Amino acid sequence: MTQAALPAAARGRLLDRFGPAAAAWIDDVGPTVGALCQEWGLDPRSVHAGGTGAVVECVSITDGSRYALKLSPDPTITKQEAAALRYWADAPAVVNLVNADATGGAILLEWLPDAAGLADAAWGIADVAGIIGDLYLPRGTPPADVPAARERLEFVFELWDRRRHALPNPPVGDAVWRRSREAALDMANEGATLLHGDLHPGNILRVGDRRRTVTIDPRPCIGDPAMDLTDLAMSGADSEAAIRSRCRQLADFAEPIDADRLWLWCRNFAPIMAVSLARRTAKTAEVTLMRHLAGIR
Repeated sequence: MTQAALPAAARGRLLDRFGPAAAAWIDDVGPTVGALCQEWGLDPRSVHAGGTGAVVECVSITDGSRYALKLSPDPTITKQEAAALRYWADAPAVVNLVNADATGGAILLEWLPDAAGLADAAWGIADVAGIIGDLYLPRGTPPADVPAARERLEFVFELWDRRRHALPNPPVGDAVWRRSREAALDMANEGATLLHGDLHPGNILRVGDRRRTVTIDPRPCIGDPAMDLTDLAMSGADSEAAIRSRCRQLADFAEPIDADRLWLWCRNFAPIMAVSLARRTAKTAEVTLMRHLAGIR
């Protein structure tokens, strides 16, 4: 059996996300993957690092079928993802769960052939219509072991606040940050829908012949579906008018999404988007736009 190894560059990313406690998990990835693959009859191949762990391309020993084995230093992440994927099991636009190991903090997913993220090329609102319709279609009671949106937001704002302070010249000041955080947490008290929780263009893939789009990597929570669409409303937009227009278009795809409420979410998430852009791009115009949105009151 092939020995899996996490790319060296991934270590710093995972330590930034999970702290020093993740070091032991990183060191043990190879044996952990080996044990899981033996249990599920798989041979591990290439290993890819993500923001919350690792994804290992695996091949079935019996029939050669390919799968994606996903692991995380925090088993709660994979447990909650598995719960959400079971809830969305009949949704064609959501990746399929094949198996799960709650103790090992791992899930086994269908392999998506010839997949490319929307973030890798030009995309339009029509590319996400099916996903939005699938995600928010009523399916009964959401899973009980998924956090409320407020809990998810508290974590997100705390994580990005650390990253904000790590920048030599943070694009957003403390007062705007606190105001946006408080407003977002207040809005998060409403809504009872299962949300993807990390619905950005990089987590939406064009698959196979590119006519099918599939969303992956949910960080699920229970809340207002308009909150889920802020990345899609803001990513790559070059003006306030463009974001407002996207809010109206996105709201047309599913009930009970409200365009005005989505616009409010965008304003409150704008400081996080500003920090994200400042960390990874030199496009100052985009950062300036996010700072403008954050300052609107």
